[in-house]
Amino acid sequence: MTTEEMNKALEAKFTKLNKDFLAVQAELKTAQEGGATKDEVLKLHATIKTQGEALTDFIDAQEKKVVKTVMGQFSDFLADKKDSLEELQTSKKGVIEFIPKAVGNMSTASGGDTAAAPVNFNTQLGNFNYRNDDELLNLATITSTGSANFSYTELQPKEGGYAFVDEAGTKPQIDFKWEVRYETPKKIAAYEVLSEEVATDITRMESVAKELLQKRHGLFKADAIYFSAGTGNLPTGATVYARTFVAGDMALAVTTPNFMDVVNACITDVYTTHNFVDESPYQPNITLVNPVDFYIELVSAKDENGLPLYPQASLFNQVSIGGVTIKPWSKIPAGKIFVADMSKYHVVNYVPFSIRIGWINAQFISNQFTMVGESRFFAFVKNLDQQAFIYDDIATVKAAITKA
Repeated sequence: MTTEEMNKALEAKFTKLNKDFLAVQAELKTAQEGGATKDEVLKLHATIKTQGEALTDFIDAQEKKVVKTVMGQFSDFLADKKDSLEELQTSKKGVIEFIPKAVGNMSTASGGDTAAAPVNFNTQLGNFNYRNDDELLNLATITSTGSANFSYTELQPKEGGYAFVDEAGTKPQIDFKWEVRYETPKKIAAYEVLSEEVATDITRMESVAKELLQKRHGLFKADAIYFSAGTGNLPTGATVYARTFVAGDMALAVTTPNFMDVVNACITDVYTTHNFVDESPYQPNITLVNPVDFYIELVSAKDENGLPLYPQASLFNQVSIGGVTIKPWSKIPAGKIFVADMSKYHVVNYVPFSIRIGWINAQFISNQFTMVGESRFFAFVKNLDQQAFIYDDIATVKAAITKA
């Protein structure tokens, strides 16, 4: 109960006692004027005495509380003014005034911090909310090697072929060629510098710093596998290896094509494009589009009756239609489509991702240390397998297959 509520309750109690006391007095006056018996008058007198005592006791009790409160304040006042009182006693002059303070209501404004909190006093480290692109990285063929040199050999038929031969006739000759290609490892790395104090004073600081290195490494590696330019010490990304769509016999062949017609046209282009006669066809295992295009072309697409055209598609989730996996990825620009057999992209890990801790320059003296996260790997698509990648505009593909 608040002070205000207590005061109101006490005031109500006093009002009731006073009212009852006055009522009994009025009743006694009426009884005396009306010729009441002696016993009735004595009974009213006794009631007046009882209520009067109750009213007096209540008033005395409240006065004692006030006096006690004031005297308590006065006692504290004398203790605080001890030096001033001694000075008055010595000089025999001067005045010290004591003013009792009324008790106030308590609220959130009654107190607070008297100074700023220590730096990082309330720091509670959590986890980084980074996207995980490992699933897209794992679509590639991932192996490991312990050598800094990596090579592969590609075979191609050259001249000649089989033929029907007459008895004692001359048989046809065939041959082939091979080409050896070499890859160099690529390194990705980043580092953080921490003081010993921040690592010691803030809970989980070191583990969160390691988490940042690891998650950013995974994101950067996935991005490089798909988009890196291939110049200098950079690997060549899958979208850079990719070619544009070639309609061929599909040109101007489809009446009012939809998004799935675009996807299947790209798959057909990959399937029917060969490096040499009778080459095993490439079969794409992934289609990537921007999340907005995924929503527009799949999630929100309706048929003539207003029903979902692809009910199995859900917002920001991959969907498999006719054996084709279509997945939204924010790294794909709006309006673009990537269709490929990503198993033809090779990621050969040479030095797996690791985090090392050490001192550089004068860090040992300045109570600092460095955390380095890095890895080395080979990333490539064999020369002949580059036919298995298409990266183009959705609108371009659709226009190429649309019947005039």
